[in-house]
This record gives sequence, C-alpha cells and structure tokens, in this order.
Amino acid sequence: MYDCFEYNGTLTDYTANTEWFWIIDSKNNYTDFNFDYRVPDWEQNFVQVFGDQHAKNSHTYLVNQKHTSDTAWQFHEHTVTRQRSAPRFHATNMMPHEQEGERLNSNFFNFIKRMCNKTEESHIWITSSVCAYDNFDFTWHPDIGEEKFIHTFGDYTFYVPVQEFKDQLHTLQKLEWFDSIKIREHHVQVQPLPVNVFDLSTSCAEAIKNHTFTHHYEWFVEITNPMKDVLPKHYPSRWDDLNIDVFGPNKNVMCVPREAKSYVVDQLYDYPHIKYYPGAEIKSKFPIYFFSYEETNADENYQKLVDRNLDVIRMHDTKGIGMVHAYKQAAAICEAPYFWAVFAKSQVHPDFNFDFEPDRLAESKCYAFDSYIPINGLTYGGYGIKLYPTNIVRDIKDWGVDFSCSMPFEHVKILSTIAEFNQTPYMTWRSAFRECAKLSAGVMKMNKKSEDKMRLDAWCSIAEGKNSEWCLKGANQGKEFGLGKAESELMCLYDENWLKAKFKLVNAISV
Repeated sequence: MYDCFEYNGTLTDYTANTEWFWIIDSKNNYTDFNFDYRVPDWEQNFVQVFGDQHAKNSHTYLVNQKHTSDTAWQFHEHTVTRQRSAPRFHATNMMPHEQEGERLNSNFFNFIKRMCNKTEESHIWITSSVCAYDNFDFTWHPDIGEEKFIHTFGDYTFYVPVQEFKDQLHTLQKLEWFDSIKIREHHVQVQPLPVNVFDLSTSCAEAIKNHTFTHHYEWFVEITNPMKDVLPKHYPSRWDDLNIDVFGPNKNVMCVPREAKSYVVDQLYDYPHIKYYPGAEIKSKFPIYFFSYEETNADENYQKLVDRNLDVIRMHDTKGIGMVHAYKQAAAICEAPYFWAVFAKSQVHPDFNFDFEPDRLAESKCYAFDSYIPINGLTYGGYGIKLYPTNIVRDIKDWGVDFSCSMPFEHVKILSTIAEFNQTPYMTWRSAFRECAKLSAGVMKMNKKSEDKMRLDAWCSIAEGKNSEWCLKGANQGKEFGLGKAESELMCLYDENWLKAKFKLVNAISV
C-alpha cells in the first residue's frame, strides 16, 4: 500500500513513508478506483495524473519521492468521478421571491471581491438569482492550463480562482481587466425581465422616475411600437458599469438598471453610464400645422406642402387669437406627443422631410430648425420650423417674448425653410423690427451673445432684393427700440395692432 494525502496545492510537500504516494481530492468519488495501481518501469520517471469526467487533472496523483515540481506528467483520463463542487456564493437582490444568498449591491466586480475575502477555498462559484441551474453541473472545473482563468457561463455565473483574483486586484479597476477570462459555450438560462412602456408625451425619464422597479433591470419600450418587433434578444451585464442599454437609431427601446432611478431628474442623460446598440428603426409621424393669417404668400406656400402629398392642417387667421394661442389651439386638438409648426411667410425647403425624431433620452423640448434668409444671407433658427411638445404647449401658462425658449429647447442645424417675409413693405419691416428688437435687448435665452451681435449687425447693414429698404429700416428701428429693454417690455412685439401703429408712427406711412 502507498501513503495517501489530501491535495494541498503541491505535488511534493508531503511527508511520505513509501517510495510512491497518492495525492487525492475529497471532491472526487474513489469507490471503484484502483489504489493498487503499479507504475510500469518505462513510466516511473513521470508523475501519474488521473482525470475525471471534466478534465485530465482531477487532483489525483501517484508521485515518487524522487519527483520534483518539474517532473513530466503521464495522464490517465476518466478514471475518477468528481462529485463535489467548489463552494457557491449566490448573488441575490435582482428579482422578487429569491432564495437566500449574498446581496448584490452594485456590480459583479465588487461582489467577487467580497466573496473572495470570505473563503479559504482555491476556487469558488458565483451564481445569481436570475439564472436557472436545474441542469447545470457544478462539479465542473477547468482543465490543465486554465486553473487561473475566470470562467463565465453567460454574464451571471462565474468560476473564480480565488488567490489569482486577489493577486491581480492591485491592477484591476474592472472585472473585464482580469488577465484571463474564458467565455464557456454553455450559457445558463436567465429569467426574463419585465417590459414597461413609455410615451413621448411624458418622456422615458418621467416613466422611470415614477416607476417602482421589481427587478435589477427592466425594459422600457415606446408605447407606440409593437413589442414583438422591437424587443431585442439581450440581457444586460452587471460586470462593471451598470449601463442603460439603448437600442435602435431612434432610441425607442432601453434596458434600464434600477440604480438609474436615483440619478434621473429631467432626462436619461443625467445617468453617467449609457451604452448604444443597433436595433430596429422605428419612425414617428407627427401632425403638421400650417399657421397663417394675412401673409400674401400663405396660399402658395401651403399648396407646395399639399403638392408633396403631406397631410397638413391649416390654422388660418391666427392674428385674431395671437400666435401663442394658435399654438395652444393646435395642441388642444393634437393627439400626438409632438406637432410640427410651419409658418406661412416661409417656404419649406424641398429637402426637409419632417422625419426628425425627438431624442428619447432627453427631456421633452422644443426643437427649432434652421432657416435661410435670402434678403441678408443669414442662416439660423429664427424663421425655421418648430417641433413642439404637445403637453408642454397645452399646459404652459407663462411664456416670454420668444415662446419657443420658454420651454426646454434645442437648436437643430438642419435647413427647414427659406424665409420670404419680404412680400410687402409692412411684412418686411415687421419681421426685421421684431427680430432686431429681441436681438438688441439680449433676451434670446439659448443664444450666444457673440452670435446675437453678429446677426444684429448683419440685419442692420445688409439687405438685397425686394423691399430691402424696409428690411434695413425695420432692423435699425427695432435695434433702437429693444436697446436696454426688459423682456416684459417686448411682449408688445406680438400685438399686431401695436406693430401697425408703430410702423405708421416711425415711418409716417399707412399700412
């Protein structure tokens, strides 16, 4: 008989009284094993290594006292059965009705650090409450050469070499930085995540803020989209950063960690970790409202939209109710979360297709598009199309001289219109006077002061074409009028009767 020892991590550090001695591992079943094995003469210079059902090395060895750590190995495959597994540390706090385990507070990198400090074992399993392990064989262990790897069976199950992990910790800031990670082909099945819906009318940020999470991650899908067409085959990772995973070019689908709820105030961009993935392109369709009253080119510009087979709703004679109230009237009848506002004095550029998509990660806001002004060569958002959030326009009670900037606002540098306000002397003067009064007063909230000055200088010095003299008059008179005025003093700019009276007064002319 040979002496027999429990494996201690070495092949030589044993006090044996026999020339040959056995090293065994208590995780193995040796019921039918032949401990009387005699090593043939031609193999006596080799350590005899006996494998199990998973690997060539089961930590079962027949060793001669003459052998050293450099002695070559002779393998005997499938000779023992591994019946016990490495200890399991089960991560919970990810879904309802979990079995007992260790609470996962952040990510798996921090979780593995905690668990490695709680054990003296050479290897451990990390398992998760979101996984189904009914058919998983935890007696598995890595083969020769892979004992110091982290092995992953999907993103929520790990086989970890404890000491190697501790040795590398001083160089690690993320789990993915671990020197050797092997993705195993057998992935453990995970439980599905809840699917919630959000509406652009209230934004995904509002949906998250008002939601009570039951799982560690949950889906948020835009309500207008059919789920079966847009929900990807994806399960979020918790290795390191807990990302909001966003899918598709229009960001209609998001997989959101519950941790994001404490960050989100006005928009999902408040959360620091967002990752983008390809996905189905889902397009929106918002109604187009055409606002007109006495513009001489209104019918022509409206017909151009109709000729493009666009479904346009005309809001005519808006002078009588005021422009802001015309917006509110449109919002009151609009059933979509946004609506397009087109203004009769400008021609919609033929390349503008009304296909812009609001940013689902941002707060609800007004999007303002560029306009080209032929009379002075400027291009900016002053006379461009607006995409208004219906609920905000419907509910807003206080607004400034620039209605669009009275709500969250974004300037989109896409050319939307050609500003043709120079149809009559009064129309030309009114547009220039109103714009330059606001620029001079400095009340354009979202603009850079340097850009305002550049535009004001151009308005007051450059004008070519029809009614160009009235453009210069209106610009310079508006500049003088707005200088030093508070925003409240400029609200008269949207009073048509006041503007006509001002035009007659400063120019000694009738409209």
